[in-house]
Amino acid sequence: MNTRFAPSNSRFRDACVPSGALMLATTWLMTAGLGCSPAQPTLPSGGSGGGSPSSGSSGGSPAASGGSAQTGGSQGTGGSAQTGGATQTGGATQTGGATQTGGSAQTGGSGQTGGTPGSTGGSQAGGSSQKGGSNAPGGSPGNNGGSSGGVGGSPSTGVGGGSVAASGCSGKTYKLCEDFETGTAGALGPMWTKFNGYGAAGPTDVALATDMAHSGKMALKSDSINRGQQRAQRSLASLGPTAYNHWGRIFYKVQQPSPPPQKTATNTVIHITWTSLVGPGGENRVVDIVENMSGSHQWLFNIPSDGCCTSSAYNWKFDDAWHCAEWWVDVATNSYRFFSDSAEVTQLAFSGKTNSTMSNYTAVVLGATWYQQAGTILSPYVMWFDDLAIDDTRIGCQ
Repeated sequence: MNTRFAPSNSRFRDACVPSGALMLATTWLMTAGLGCSPAQPTLPSGGSGGGSPSSGSSGGSPAASGGSAQTGGSQGTGGSAQTGGATQTGGATQTGGATQTGGSAQTGGSGQTGGTPGSTGGSQAGGSSQKGGSNAPGGSPGNNGGSSGGVGGSPSTGVGGGSVAASGCSGKTYKLCEDFETGTAGALGPMWTKFNGYGAAGPTDVALATDMAHSGKMALKSDSINRGQQRAQRSLASLGPTAYNHWGRIFYKVQQPSPPPQKTATNTVIHITWTSLVGPGGENRVVDIVENMSGSHQWLFNIPSDGCCTSSAYNWKFDDAWHCAEWWVDVATNSYRFFSDSAEVTQLAFSGKTNSTMSNYTAVVLGATWYQQAGTILSPYVMWFDDLAIDDTRIGCQ
């Protein structure tokens, strides 16, 4: 803060003090009321404002403020200079109020833009998220109006606060909403049935659990050391055409430390499917990962034959936070998009891939199932799913 002081009036020397032969003249002048009183100095305005005179300091860098940077208040004057009495300095210099930051700068969450590995989805202002537009084929679905309120983490590390907890399905009008609050722990909810795998099935491969939840008190827990484990499925028959052209969202959390893949005779990675859509054409793995021995993983759209379709770089790592995955599918145009913590992973997007085996979906399948030979992991792979939603427009991670 640059503080200015009132100029000294020492320059007004005793020019009017009488002496010597002038005493009689001085006495006469004073008697006539014409004596000189010192001129009043000009006072500066009061204290400078909090920060630069035009505004206070912004809260964070201009490119990534977590809300509007607020000024430190208007620059206040210290009061008007008083005349005819003791010279006043305008009062204590004021800062215009405490300069406030604009909130924590928030990143755009994990993900990549423009196909460049490791780049973020861009810094976003911390406004409220907004739903995207319609699912018009060939068009760009609407963007989030701001960050989801929590740091999604950088794509190179996957570390961050995850997504802000949703409020479950209460008050929601999505075409399908499942917060896993109905049913008994250790079993499946009333709308769910087992989806058989091809490996040795355990009694609790997938079931409701109370040891972790993104919202409410329960989540769907997937827990197995065996490959090809059972998963849970729910019918999409009630959705009508939305089942074939929709936005989907799921929150997930992977128990830490998660078992890294071991080097075997045939591979050095582990391929794990989390969410699938199933129809007459077979299974489409819409939330799917491959993890390498260093603990980094990629995203992919996959089918059982491995004959299609797309994958990203290995730019993510698991942590102990809840995260959000979103997908968009349009069976009519064989189109797909994927978002990790609100940021699109553009390397996965495609349209017109007829070998994707997309078909009019009849069920959504949840649960972690992996495909490599026995011994690829040495301890159970445990994760939780919560707050599944499907709708005609983008739901987002709020």
